Amino acid sequence: MDDYLLDPGLPEPAPIHLRHHLLTPDSECLPHSHSWGQLNSISLGVIELTLYEPDQGERALAAPAEFLIWVPAGVRHSASVRQAIRYTSVYVDAEQAAKLPGHPCLIPQTPLLRSLLEDFCQRGVTAIQDPWDRRQAELLLERLARAGHQDSYLPDSRHRQLAPILAAIRERPADDTTLAQWAQRVHGTERTLARHFQLELGMSFVQWRTRVRLMRALVWLREGRAVQDIAADLGYGTASAFIAMFNKQLGYSPERYRRLLAGEMS
Repeated sequence: MDDYLLDPGLPEPAPIHLRHHLLTPDSECLPHSHSWGQLNSISLGVIELTLYEPDQGERALAAPAEFLIWVPAGVRHSASVRQAIRYTSVYVDAEQAAKLPGHPCLIPQTPLLRSLLEDFCQRGVTAIQDPWDRRQAELLLERLARAGHQDSYLPDSRHRQLAPILAAIRERPADDTTLAQWAQRVHGTERTLARHFQLELGMSFVQWRTRVRLMRALVWLREGRAVQDIAADLGYGTASAFIAMFNKQLGYSPERYRRLLAGEMS
């Protein structure tokens, strides 16, 4: 990413200010911070941020385009994007930012949030000047405050029983070991492990493993691998089973994702 993505010369948000960019593949942004809270929105694929927080040290925060990444003012971070995408940065004034989480996190893009942002993007709106645009910005911020948030798309855990399971799945997403089988390996019960997944990670074992597989699939699709090969390497018995998972998670098929990706790069 170019230096103009940073704060110098940026007008104060009122209540928001937007910047729109078409990023080339393998774009990088060096560590920096902003004077205002920032929402990072991408059109497709995955965005990866590295956060540098005094109380937590360095940590990664990555998510597919179905989520916005929220970074409060003053938080030092860097960013990287591996494919060509349309990128929108939404800066939020201090009064409105106070209504959003006080730490970096993911905010799910509901259909309404996506539509409101997409309208701003299509019209190339940057500073909010028109009264109707201000109403739209206020609705956007209100819905953001009510959308909920997640601290990570793929949360981790140091729990003695969960940690080896998560590490194994990250390394081998195709592993189809059931939760009951994992319980035997880590000397626990299926019911106890299921409870730990919900308490520690906020999702079920199957949901977490599906997210690992989806993130890996997005990378392989960008690399041009065949859908059938991806399905097999992710542990799906058939390509149709993989396609059904992909559709459920993102709302469109792997091949449509590939076509959209080609469109972004053209």
